[in-house]
Amino acid sequence: MKYHARKRILVTGGAGFLGSHLCERLVEEGHDVICLDNFFTGTKQNIAHLLGRANFEVIRHDLVQPIFLEVDEIYNLACPASPIHYQHNPVKTIKTSVMGPRCFRPPPARSTVTPPSTPRRKIIGGM
Repeated sequence: MKYHARKRILVTGGAGFLGSHLCERLVEEGHDVICLDNFFTGTKQNIAHLLGRANFEVIRHDLVQPIFLEVDEIYNLACPASPIHYQHNPVKTIKTSVMGPRCFRPPPARSTVTPPSTPRRKIIGGM
């Protein structure tokens, strides 16, 4: 991959089912990937095969708390998707889904990408 095409990408919820597969794909494409997860529903097993890669790093962090990272792109997949998990703590789920993306606004000097939010029901098949 050409240096100018290589991006520094943040994947929130990166240790979850969808996030871990996205991390794997981005790492294989040669991007520098930061996996941010609080491991409430995600597992280290999902990303264990990526841990030794030079272009992959993990940050254990709760998305509701602010974090300052310099990135080119953000993929927000942080949110419990299973009814068992999101009904366990519905307030936390709402905070993660609504307030979470506000905590990682990229600095305008480096990133021109607005943080996308991926509705899980659209990916998994709705309820």
